[in-house]
Amino acid sequence: MHRLATLLVLFLACTHAPAQTDRQLVDRFDRAEANQQYDRALEAALAITERYPDSATWAFNAGRMHARLDQPDDAIAQLRRAADLGYTGINSFEQHADLNPLRDRDDFKAILEQIRANARKRFDAFKAEALKHDPPTFIPQSGADGTKPAVVIALHGTGGRGQPMLDALRAACEQLGAICIAPDALRPVSNGPDAGFAWTYRDESEWFVTHLIDKAVKDHNADPDRVILLGFSQGANIALVMARTHADRLPAVIPICGHYEPALTDTPAATAPMYLLTGSRDNWKQTYLKARDDLKASDTPHQLRIVPGMGHQMPNPTELRKALEWALTPDK
Repeated sequence: MHRLATLLVLFLACTHAPAQTDRQLVDRFDRAEANQQYDRALEAALAITERYPDSATWAFNAGRMHARLDQPDDAIAQLRRAADLGYTGINSFEQHADLNPLRDRDDFKAILEQIRANARKRFDAFKAEALKHDPPTFIPQSGADGTKPAVVIALHGTGGRGQPMLDALRAACEQLGAICIAPDALRPVSNGPDAGFAWTYRDESEWFVTHLIDKAVKDHNADPDRVILLGFSQGANIALVMARTHADRLPAVIPICGHYEPALTDTPAATAPMYLLTGSRDNWKQTYLKARDDLKASDTPHQLRIVPGMGHQMPNPTELRKALEWALTPDK
């Protein structure tokens, strides 16, 4: 009788266990993928797709994990579902190494064309909005020697805005005589009036950064050879990618508390010098150790700074100035 009661208690505990929150499921997916536990990442992705069956992004993520686990037919089914739901992340679809085993399949090629069409429509609408955006900007006083100023493009994290990034960097940029431009990502993370923004699509983000560089050179006489791309969190992830895809435009990048993923930059290209800046308490600091090793192997100039006691947050002004000084040093 006692054994039966014990089993009943265990059964009730299991059946009444609280479901994981959306945030917990996303964190579970991120941790599993970062640790190359792709079976667990797939479980989390499928749980999210069951909860949100209209999510094109999570159908795409589930497809990636199926491909990683050598389940090509299941991968194609999820990727087709993502395309039918309007998925538009064309850069991820074209370049993500997870999908490489599928690229020779005719059904994959058909899905790719559908996503390209989705992306063109989405990108045109974003570009029209971005051209009207007036980003928070700091312009230093002109130097007496007439030297063209450096320019720092600062990208906020998910749910953020440009103004706090500008506020954090203003003192360092003023001391170094650098322009600072801190745009909003323009895609709201929610429908509330105070909602922040997210860098949802790589093609938009990369175009926006290059547009702001060109505009700084034209409107503010910025030095095109002294352009620094700095980003925090999700903005750091954009910087990490653009260090490979736009190394010719970026003398240095400063990704702060980002999540380095070699698969997202698996292209035969040079890499811009990097100042990897994170905190000892940041959950993704281990990925910067991998970044350091990869940069060392490719003879890319780099520095890794892990700030003691710092979590997932913007560093103090002293740390920011050190990073910018390194980035602006010609011979690294």
